[in-house]
Order: sequence, then C-alpha cells, then structure tokens
Amino acid sequence: MPEQVALASAAPEIDDAPAPPRPSRLGAVFGVLVLLLGVAAALLVGLLIRVGPGGDLRDLFAGGDGTAEAKAGDCVAELPRVAGVEAKPADDARVVGCGSGDAAYTVVGRVQDPTAARNRSAVACEPYFHAGDDGYVLYRVGDDGDGYLLCLVRKPNGR
Repeated sequence: MPEQVALASAAPEIDDAPAPPRPSRLGAVFGVLVLLLGVAAALLVGLLIRVGPGGDLRDLFAGGDGTAEAKAGDCVAELPRVAGVEAKPADDARVVGCGSGDAAYTVVGRVQDPTAARNRSAVACEPYFHAGDDGYVLYRVGDDGDGYLLCLVRKPNGR
C-alpha cells in the first residue's frame, strides 16, 4: 500500500535585507568613459608604434617630407624668400607638376650628403648652377641624421 507522507508546508521566509540598488546612470556613464579612454589609449599606442621612436607626427598626417623623392627635373612650389646666405625654414616645401602654376623652382640637382645638409653647405650644389642662374639650396635633415640637398633654380615664370 502506498504511503502518504505529509509535507510540512514551508512558510516563505521574509528577507529583511533591502533590495539591491538599481545601477545608477552615473555608473553607466563612467563605464562608457572608461571604455572610450581605453580605446583612445590603444589608438595612441598604435600611432606611436607606426611613427616609431624619434618619428614626427607630421610625417604621418601631413604626408611627411614633400621633397623626399625629388630628383633633377622635378619642380618645387614657392619657398620663403631669402637673399644671400640667409636661411629660412621651408617645412611646407613640396614637389608640384612643372606645368602647374605653383611651380616656382626647378630641381637641377640632388646631393645625398647628410654632412653637407647638417652644415648647410651649398658648395655641393655649385656644379649644378650655371652663370646667371637664380640658384637656391634646400636643406633637409631628418631626425635620424640622414639628409640631402636640393639644388634649385628659380623658374622664369616663378612668382
């Protein structure tokens, strides 16, 4: 014969503990800010790795040295005016098409000589200049110490 067992009815326990607080909006905003800062930090680390030690962010965003690949026969846009042995920064120097209205100088020679570039010695360009040329020398020295000279002659139609 089957047995019947009476189960004691368990009375529900009353919990006197307060209900857990609902997450605050401030906590959610703080969490999003931490996430965004983490992403920004990761992007910054990636950018620094891409640029490398001693790199220049202008190389990444501005396309770098606008005359790095210049060779004889290329043309360069207008540069700051100089007279005699005066020197002025020309950080925005760039190669342009020789048929362009921006073309102010023709590259008549390139001298890959870091020492001459660091010393700003125009002697290396003398063989490229002829009597009557309006000659200019553009010096470039990178952060790594490598450098070159561009021997330029002002175009007749240059501004």
